Amino acid sequence: MYLLLNEKAAGGTAKKKWDRIKNHILKKFDHLKVINIFDQHAIDQILIEPNNENEQKVIIAGGDGTVNYFINKLLSVKNEKEMESISIGILGIGSSNDFCKPFNIKSFINGVPCKINFKDALLRDVGMIKYKSNNEMLSKYFLLNASIGVTAEANNIFNNTDIVLKFLKKHFTNLAILYAAVQTIIKHKNFVAQLSFGPFEKYSFHVSNLSIVKSPNFSGNLCYPIEADYHNGLYDVYLAHSMKRTQLINLLRSLGKKVFPKNNFTKYCKAPKIKVSSESNFLVEFDGEVISTNYAEFSLLKEHLKICKN
Repeated sequence: MYLLLNEKAAGGTAKKKWDRIKNHILKKFDHLKVINIFDQHAIDQILIEPNNENEQKVIIAGGDGTVNYFINKLLSVKNEKEMESISIGILGIGSSNDFCKPFNIKSFINGVPCKINFKDALLRDVGMIKYKSNNEMLSKYFLLNASIGVTAEANNIFNNTDIVLKFLKKHFTNLAILYAAVQTIIKHKNFVAQLSFGPFEKYSFHVSNLSIVKSPNFSGNLCYPIEADYHNGLYDVYLAHSMKRTQLINLLRSLGKKVFPKNNFTKYCKAPKIKVSSESNFLVEFDGEVISTNYAEFSLLKEHLKICKN
């Protein structure tokens, strides 16, 4: 059994959180091997290790980016049959810890949100993005949500910190998220994109924000007005288009209250697949990570990976 540790998460404060729960975790799990997430050789050894008859359990201790990093590594080398015996637990020692939301107070250990009860690990849908990069089609995976527009741009700012944001990330996570959002809205420009939700459906919008959702929680306290369904093979798709800066600010406020406004500038649907294309490149965010492309396809691997529920 392995624990993959990222002490540099949450602006470097993850180490203190890990130190608070380290003894508890090591006592709870026998023969637990702790590995630095940046030890590439050790990670590669885990990935190529043949699965035995027993379930292979891995705990990821870090932020959302740490979880996303390992999930993408795992899914890039393991086939569907091999995935059946793998279960993932999570210790939320990062900034936002969206992977642990909604928080269950009974699952906290010394103030750290945890999902490490492997007895209730359940198969979940895995989001897949196929996107164009330098005339190649590449793939990425995610468990929570993906976005294009304001949310993706804000995540890009959040990941590439200036001095102010670096300080806020380390000490005031929600303020850091708000700072990145405001910086983004000031600079944001809508862009024209073609969206497809089926073989014969194609629409053109001036995209302000497009969220492709499996989990309603994202970016601190922001939340879409749905209950998560990780097993239905569908995305909840939220589109905001043609919005001005004041409308984007109001959208941000509404999502802070778990409300998605219904008006002439918003649309909502459920879909198993979405295609997005544009004449110019746009950013795509997936579980906090960001790529750039001018074409992306979103689909689902239904009930493909076991994740601890609590």
